[in-house]
Amino acid sequence: MTRKQFTVHQTEENNFFLENIENPNDTVLVNKDHAKYNWTTQNQGRIVNITDAGRWNSQKDYDNIYAVPMATNRKSPVTISQPSVEVKLTMLDDLDINPDLFVPLPTGTVFDKFVSEEGGFLPGSNIMAAGAPGIGKTTVLLDLVANLHQQGKKVLFISAEMSQIDMARYLQRFPNWGQLPILFLADYTDSCPKTVIESVLNQGWDLVLTDSYTEVNDSVKEACGLTRGKTEKWFLDLMIANNKGKNKDKVYTTFVTILQLSKGGQFVGSNKLKHMTTSMMQLDWDGSENSGRRYMEFSKNRVGQVGKKLYFDLEGGVSYDEARYARDLFNDEIVQEERKALAGEADAFDALFGLGLEAKEEDGAVEV
Repeated sequence: MTRKQFTVHQTEENNFFLENIENPNDTVLVNKDHAKYNWTTQNQGRIVNITDAGRWNSQKDYDNIYAVPMATNRKSPVTISQPSVEVKLTMLDDLDINPDLFVPLPTGTVFDKFVSEEGGFLPGSNIMAAGAPGIGKTTVLLDLVANLHQQGKKVLFISAEMSQIDMARYLQRFPNWGQLPILFLADYTDSCPKTVIESVLNQGWDLVLTDSYTEVNDSVKEACGLTRGKTEKWFLDLMIANNKGKNKDKVYTTFVTILQLSKGGQFVGSNKLKHMTTSMMQLDWDGSENSGRRYMEFSKNRVGQVGKKLYFDLEGGVSYDEARYARDLFNDEIVQEERKALAGEADAFDALFGLGLEAKEEDGAVEV
């Protein structure tokens, strides 16, 4: 089965014509009475494939054909020369880095040692957190944010999942959350919340907790009429800009973002999201669900440990098993020291017998 490829072009009468990429004289008129008119309207900017059996489908313009000006009687593809780009290479010694980026935001809990070697959230970083429903993601993270707020840090909670009534119930258990600034996206269902989020973040926050990444994107996508790809690009670009201090107060904002998990237990999000993430944390049950034994663990952490478990409990507030965490770290240190010792002994053994073998080889008296 053969196919022809066409670009889509609109006429002044709001009709369309398809131009064969290889033979511009081969065109297809698609007027309002054409069976493919609505389909063609939705596929502008894409490459249309028409088979000899009359089947139509479309694909992305991977070869950037639309950048080529239409040319009557064009017999072969037109080559567009790429504009020259000035490349600037940067030496690390030449970077003008604000020392504030290396001053952590401590919560006053054992979580500080867990999240980074410096002891706390690092400015301008991005932490993604995911876990099973009911594990306590929002609760434990909001409590950490409240600790920062009580220490005078400027923090914000963006809620796309919980209502004001939901948060009022939380307040009965966690009265220290009472003064947390919260942006409820449910308050903006009748308008596009995109501008609201941009305006709020421009105030400059030390740390922003978002619950959840998917719901924020969905709220903006539906209310503002954007595609999922454009919505996610907008939100990620906004996060990166605030990471770099591009806000009114020039604050290097840290984002802690709650993610949803797929059925296979994987983080849901684009590759760009995963690459820009400083740390990826998962909260889970130790044993059966609702066993009461909960822990958090980093699968990726550019500024701290991975594979270490910090157990926490939600009875009577948020608490951490500091003794167990310290014991686990101590045991890990012992194991590392023993491995180093064994490696040193193995090297000494190899050196000893290796020298003996070389000596025999030099004398030509090696026995097999």
